[in-house]
Amino acid sequence: MDKIKQFLQKHFPAPFGFCSIEAGQPYLDCRAKSRIPEKSCSVIVLLFPYYTGEYPQKNISRYAMIPDYHLVAGAYLKNLCQLLRGQFPNNAFEPFVDNSPLREVACGQAAGLGVIGDNGLLLHPVYGSYCFLGEIVTDLPLEHSVPIGTSCLHCGACRRACPNGALQENGSVELSLCRSHITQKKGTLCEEEEEQIRLGGLIWGCDICNDVCPFNRNAAITPIPEFLDSVTPCMDEDMILSLLDSRPYNYRGKKTILRNYQLLRTDKEKV
Repeated sequence: MDKIKQFLQKHFPAPFGFCSIEAGQPYLDCRAKSRIPEKSCSVIVLLFPYYTGEYPQKNISRYAMIPDYHLVAGAYLKNLCQLLRGQFPNNAFEPFVDNSPLREVACGQAAGLGVIGDNGLLLHPVYGSYCFLGEIVTDLPLEHSVPIGTSCLHCGACRRACPNGALQENGSVELSLCRSHITQKKGTLCEEEEEQIRLGGLIWGCDICNDVCPFNRNAAITPIPEFLDSVTPCMDEDMILSLLDSRPYNYRGKKTILRNYQLLRTDKEKV
């Protein structure tokens, strides 16, 4: 156990923890489920904090100011798995990020990386809710981490601040009411949806429930250098297109985010 901890501390700059495979079950129905190694029993959960500081002006959500975490986390996980296979040649190591069959937030809590907040996000005591998660599933037995001894304050700040009441009492999100979800919808929006984007002022995402969370009052800057290398809090049309391939909005294609940009630009021109 000490060997793998020392290994991860050497090769990964952020917090990590260990939990049983059962913590991420029941598995989500996705193609990646077929990649889970036979006789898997442990999950190495890695935290990818993304908070890069405050910006007086921004028109895009914090997590989209930085390079696509799928690419960044994916590169870290792939490299770690290759190195782990060299250290433990008789064991299997398989990386997952976002499209994981595991219930990622549950794994994060079980691995001692935080607690689940009323907004459904993992809350880390140092990095708050500004975190992504990645996992390495293995058949190597690992001692499970101890869950942290704190909990969500259940203060209700996130639910009160959500402009449309998208956050439900059970921690789920009503996507049709979520501004972040609306910014990611393809095609033509109804007038009410267009108005939500104008009111939110962001061409992608929404940070409101994060910004009001007490866990984020003193959130630490990310230790992931790749997230700090190319922070772009305010984007114009040229930036959107030039950064398209390396940003998280790429999965929707350029039409969706350019539609949102035009909505906000048109709104400003009316003022």
